[in-house]
Amino acid sequence: MEGSISERARARGPAQEKREVKYIVRAPDSRTRGRWVTVGVAFERRRGEGFNVVLNTVPVGAWDGSLILLPPLTPDDQPVEE
Repeated sequence: MEGSISERARARGPAQEKREVKYIVRAPDSRTRGRWVTVGVAFERRRGEGFNVVLNTVPVGAWDGSLILLPPLTPDDQPVEE
């Protein structure tokens, strides 16, 4: 398969409107217990209920197939150093 998902999306052209990311898609890190890594995003569907999920990568190794959808962080959610 040639090109990444983002390259194919850009090739569709500017006629596609930008949709707001509703969720980030995360998967457990097979190397570090309790750590999750971002693997994609989810958008509300244009035509009805549900979400379109776009994965930028696929977990490998001992991945158990689990994914979690979380709202994107806002600037106020960023950790503050004391």
